[in-house]
Amino acid sequence: MIEAFMAFLVSIGPLGLFIAAVIGNASLFLPLPIDLLLIPLATVDFFGLGIITPFILGLIVALGASIGEFSGYFVGLAGIKSFESMKKKEIEKLKQLKESLETIGIPLIAFFSFTPLPFDLIGIAAGLAKYSKKKFFIGCLLGKVPRYIILSYAGYFGITFLIHFFGG
Repeated sequence: MIEAFMAFLVSIGPLGLFIAAVIGNASLFLPLPIDLLLIPLATVDFFGLGIITPFILGLIVALGASIGEFSGYFVGLAGIKSFESMKKKEIEKLKQLKESLETIGIPLIAFFSFTPLPFDLIGIAAGLAKYSKKKFFIGCLLGKVPRYIILSYAGYFGITFLIHFFGG
């Protein structure tokens, strides 16, 4: 059964991994575990580049994940319509949030997108504050790239070690 699952993962390849990353990160509050797909696929040399392949796979997944994170951003952006009837105090809090994002937005977004914590609330808040889409994407990418490259190499070296250790 594990062999059939691995054959399926290999057949979807990098494009399938990219699409899975977009979908997995677009799922609000119930993310799909793209990490569990990336780790075993990191051992497959899709590009014939050996040890460079996990790096490329990490970049592909990070790009897909960053695009997928826009679902929360757009939910927040759409929610601004319902906030048009907000009280003055609530509008002031929203302005403070926007100012905070303008000063520390990219590092804050990068930090939270690096962690396995639910990131949707950050995206919704950025959308509500009408934070720059470009800066939001850059922040996501700055956090997701190292996250997925580290996971990719952990899978590459970890699974390779286990295969050699158990003689498989």
